[in-house]
Amino acid sequence: MTSSSESRSIAPPDVVLASGMTEDGYVPVSPKTLETRFPGVYAVGDVATIGVPKAGVFSEGAARVVASSLIARLRDREQPGAYDGLGSCYIEFGAGRVGRVDVDFFSGPKPTGTFQEPSTALVAEKEHFGSSRRARWFS
Repeated sequence: MTSSSESRSIAPPDVVLASGMTEDGYVPVSPKTLETRFPGVYAVGDVATIGVPKAGVFSEGAARVVASSLIARLRDREQPGAYDGLGSCYIEFGAGRVGRVDVDFFSGPKPTGTFQEPSTALVAEKEHFGSSRRARWFS
């Protein structure tokens, strides 16, 4: 049995809602820079209205763009390129089979994607993807 709070959709943290930056529960951002309507303030991840799925691989790419922008600003250098909206998602089919979908949300008039058939190489690639993030973030 779930509580009523568990059955509701996930909402942004109270501090984000209280910030005055949200519209309909999300923080509007420029899809190219991730900057909010407040100069020098950025939002990434599930609270940002960027037009890509709420998946870690997209948040990671967006965070790289924001970090590069902040470093460029601090060093008085040219701003980096825009967020590209690229990402890959692994799909497990069971029995040790893993495929991958590569998606591109921003380079064309509409999102595009390609599917890579399950293979043993993708099993290894998925494992490396996960282990490299765990090592980088938690070690």
